Amino acid sequence: MSKLISAVPLFLMTCCALAASMEDAANAPLQEGVPVVYVALFLILFVGSIVGFFIYMWYLENKKKAKRDEKA
Repeated sequence: MSKLISAVPLFLMTCCALAASMEDAANAPLQEGVPVVYVALFLILFVGSIVGFFIYMWYLENKKKAKRDEKA
């Protein structure tokens, strides 16, 4: 746990360095639109995580049901 806590300042310093290097990008004009690839990737990951969550919940329920039937 102490290793994790000691890593936090180093992580924050890298975030500051990244923000300083992105200063030029912040001053650039905004894009008109977003490429379709990024939207599709987001949708695949978002829907996939929701489906994965429900599959996991279904798996846990079946596991509980099997234990219950095994005891009876």
